[in-house]
Amino acid sequence: MNYTEARDYVDATERFGIKPGLERIIKMMAYVGNPQDKLKFVHVAGTNGKGSTSTMLASILTNSGYKTGLFTSPYVIDFRERFMVDGEMISEEEFAEIMTKVRTVNDLLEKSGCSLTQFELITAVALLWFVQKECDVVVLECGLGGRLDSTNVIKNPLCSVITKISLDHTDILGDTVEKIAAEKAGIIKPGCPVVLAPNQQKGAVSVIEKKCAELGSPLVVSGMDTVTVKTILPTASEVIYGGFRFMVPLAGPHQVENAVTAINAARELNERGLRISDDKIMAGIAKAKIPARFEIISHAPLVVVDGAHNPDGIGALCRSIDSLLDGRSIVGIIGMLRDKEYESALAQIIPRFEMVLTVTPDSPRALSAKELAACAEQFAGEGVSVKPIDSLKKAASLALDMDDEATAVVVCGSLYLASAMLPIMKELIESRKN
Repeated sequence: MNYTEARDYVDATERFGIKPGLERIIKMMAYVGNPQDKLKFVHVAGTNGKGSTSTMLASILTNSGYKTGLFTSPYVIDFRERFMVDGEMISEEEFAEIMTKVRTVNDLLEKSGCSLTQFELITAVALLWFVQKECDVVVLECGLGGRLDSTNVIKNPLCSVITKISLDHTDILGDTVEKIAAEKAGIIKPGCPVVLAPNQQKGAVSVIEKKCAELGSPLVVSGMDTVTVKTILPTASEVIYGGFRFMVPLAGPHQVENAVTAINAARELNERGLRISDDKIMAGIAKAKIPARFEIISHAPLVVVDGAHNPDGIGALCRSIDSLLDGRSIVGIIGMLRDKEYESALAQIIPRFEMVLTVTPDSPRALSAKELAACAEQFAGEGVSVKPIDSLKKAASLALDMDDEATAVVVCGSLYLASAMLPIMKELIESRKN
């Protein structure tokens, strides 16, 4: 297969949906030589902050001289963002070559009724590629949950990291924070240290503590009591932590929490034998880049794109809006998936908008613009208009028409929407300059 054919094959498997369980990935790995047993990992689970924390930690490791793999999901601009080594994406040729090998095995498995899901296929590609690239360490982000996520095919990681836990995918992971925490805790392995992100709900902390005690796994609970935020800017935060002053280049107060989690994980890795100095940690944090995390793509007009898509992520976005966009009128372009807790998310974000344009993200799981608008209207303030728009480009154009120096445009609700809207917005903004 060439790259286009390989992508088409992966996209076609989306129809199989989500099927938690490890039996399929275990069989696939056995067929291809168990590449996961040849690598060292940091395993990252959680509801929110996984991508940012993983990216910062990978940057720290690369900056410390380690050849570092990074597996994250979903992508925002380019499908190959999921697979990185030292900040460089997998090439189209490498992806096609490895996907061809994986497909051959999947065809064999399919005959016995054991066809892999989309996420399982790309997990297999990632693990094979990281071995091929001879990575020293891999930061491996769970896709969904942890216990039954395909990334949990790995054995004993150097460290497990659990980011902020909240309600998401409740139909699969459970309808309470405690049940979801139990699924995330499934990545904890006997004797392997665990780093827990700060500001967790008590029920989630209790579940993680109990699991660590059962398995004899040392637990580091990150705290914010020794963190001083000196400056919060629309593009970064200046922070003092552990005696160091450094910049977190991802905007919003929640990114400081993610940075603290990454720092504590790096220090734990240092205890496990990796050579990671505090200087390298701070420099690695400062170099981290990730799209669609309160990403300001234009200052005049002011346009923000954020991939927040569940109540906790939307809550973090709201705090960023309140601290960084205070005093501006905000036009919101929002699109969400129907399997998210969209009503709770809308209750938080809609009151912050002066105008709401709802759209339909490009996903079979998308909530239609009309359905989303009907729900959003319940939370809109007096005089605030909520309009369903039938195309992303039309919504972007309408929002930019209303923009002035006292207005900001915020795109949010789904990473699918962020992925599609980034190039549309950039093209429209550039065309209006000419």
